Amino acid sequence: MRERAGFTLIELLVVIGLLSLLFVALVPMIGQAEAQEKAATTKARIEAMALAVEAYQVQRRIGDYPPDDFKDRGGKLKVSAGNGTNSGIESCIIFLNRKLSREGPFPDQLDWLCNTDGDRAGFEIPKLLISDRMELADAWGNPIAYFHFRNYATEQTYQMSEEEGGEAVIVTARRLKGRYAKPRAFQLFSAGPNGVFNDGDDIANFQIPEEDD
Repeated sequence: MRERAGFTLIELLVVIGLLSLLFVALVPMIGQAEAQEKAATTKARIEAMALAVEAYQVQRRIGDYPPDDFKDRGGKLKVSAGNGTNSGIESCIIFLNRKLSREGPFPDQLDWLCNTDGDRAGFEIPKLLISDRMELADAWGNPIAYFHFRNYATEQTYQMSEEEGGEAVIVTARRLKGRYAKPRAFQLFSAGPNGVFNDGDDIANFQIPEEDD
């Protein structure tokens, strides 16, 4: 009896077809897993920053959170307003570095930071040892917005990463059911996977309903 030499052309085509179908089925799952991982990373960064902001409020005698407008109320630190872009989170990071004790839980990992608008502080920022006005970045490379409750009604401008087109966008503090989230406190939130602020896939230090827009 003659032994079979191998697969026939039809059998090979069937195998290739099955592998192609499997690949097509797996691609969305891989993309979804990657998005979930980035969302978890972003949430962890926001939570770490929120801890630092809370620590600042506890350590400061005036009991206030870091400003989002570079104004040192009750202190003597003078910082220029910069170019008006990414101001909220830049102000937060500068004041955390200049005012929070070195033992404070500031997230000083440089790979957590970005400078999408390319501006500089004019002085070296302690801990970071750089003079760029840095922003806390989400896992997609976009700056995370920071609002002090004092300025919830004031719009901010954020410049997205080059991967998102480098566009400057207007961002507002988040409202939930008609009221500002985290009243008398602060808001930290990312534009999320779709790179669009103020919609349902934002990632924040508070719960955002998925249907929120």
